[in-house]
Amino acid sequence: MNEKVKEEDLKTRKGIIMMNGYNYNALNNTLTISASFAKKASKVGSPEYCVILKLRRDFPNLTIVQEEKKEGKKSITFAQMEAFIALHRNAKELKAQFEKVKKLSRIQPMPYKYVKTWFDEHFSYYTEQPTFDADGFVVDPVTMNGTQELVQEVMVANQNTDGNVVPFDKVVNG
Repeated sequence: MNEKVKEEDLKTRKGIIMMNGYNYNALNNTLTISASFAKKASKVGSPEYCVILKLRRDFPNLTIVQEEKKEGKKSITFAQMEAFIALHRNAKELKAQFEKVKKLSRIQPMPYKYVKTWFDEHFSYYTEQPTFDADGFVVDPVTMNGTQELVQEVMVANQNTDGNVVPFDKVVNG
């Protein structure tokens, strides 16, 4: 087996600590341990202590590292979703859709995930800094970008032969 394949195998396991709380990597002679395993290993005579002792005997140059805590994506509650929806100009319609999705979620094996997926699809921008319209409502950047592109297309389509944009009222009224 060539070394490149071994490296790819390691990448698929990166960040995964086995059920026993540690993972030994023979390629770089590193033992990665979980915080729980480290705490247990600090007690002389514990099974975890014996594992480290045995690996140290077998591999004198062993490097031991503790697994880094992963920063998980914070969950958003239904109340926070509702509060975000309320900031939109069409909040009434969006709230009605949200309530229907919540009702539909009750028959799903994972109701929260069902609602969260819907929310993420409709409000993928909720973690970004919002843009507000003149009335103080959150502007959907997806819709806003689509509108800007449409305005640009109309302007290009309404250019006369000189390259000047024909005013909208002249296009409509002739």
